[in-house]
Amino acid sequence: MEKIAVLTDSNSGLTKDEAEKYGIHILPMTFFVGERECVESVSLSEKDFFDSMRRGEAVSTTQPSLAALAGLWEGLLESYDSIVHIPMSKALSGGYSSAVMFSKDYDGRVIVVDSRRISVTQASAAIEAARLASLGVPAEEIKERLEAMALEASIYITVESLEYLKRGGRIRSVEALAGEILNIKPVIQVKGGMLEPYCKARGRKRAKKEMEDAILRDANALMDKYGKEKTELFVAHADAKEEAEEWAAKLESLFSGKEVKLAKLPMSICCHVGPGTIGVGACVTGK
Repeated sequence: MEKIAVLTDSNSGLTKDEAEKYGIHILPMTFFVGERECVESVSLSEKDFFDSMRRGEAVSTTQPSLAALAGLWEGLLESYDSIVHIPMSKALSGGYSSAVMFSKDYDGRVIVVDSRRISVTQASAAIEAARLASLGVPAEEIKERLEAMALEASIYITVESLEYLKRGGRIRSVEALAGEILNIKPVIQVKGGMLEPYCKARGRKRAKKEMEDAILRDANALMDKYGKEKTELFVAHADAKEEAEEWAAKLESLFSGKEVKLAKLPMSICCHVGPGTIGVGACVTGK
């Protein structure tokens, strides 16, 4: 049986404990906080990250170096026959394209998946890949299965403050000012790997209601198509754990007791939306 290593990046939001539980390897992402270059979960703690954002320090993301990627791949290939590498959606980062080009130097032993996902839905894809690998499914077939269900996922998020969208150039200063005065909360949709405006709501409570309606529609459609047991539900947050826990409990009641898993948004998203962001997600697994 082919011995396969499953690798994803920290954009998935998988914790160290979760990665160890499922036998998944993690490529940590690189960030700049001010002039400091930091590696997620290695040289940058979650607290330091959010504290820096609240102090007004510039925060930005960058791709891990090819040297770092090569070191990880080559280390894994000493113990495994092949690698299934699941980077974040190519629509949101150049990491996928770089990995595809670089994998050509590895004689077919590195299989790069276009998962079209990020955050909780990317994590779900990685966990499914690990399950398939444990069953002896070949690496190329794992790629085919993940890509076939890639679009069966959606995420909706809303921000606590428009300041971070303004800093990232996603909205203009005048829009941010008007939005703060009028208490406008944008709802952003992540679907098919694309980050797009979904709607605007007056206040956080209304924004969460819009997201509830959206995820009820999307998740019920997935359940009708694939079955309740194959559909996963999530609440994810950026330094808003208590609110996220309360909202997950509410959503479980709306879905008749279906488990709603709690997760943290990856720093790659938090860099653009800031602390206090909260969201919901749904996706299909291959179970």
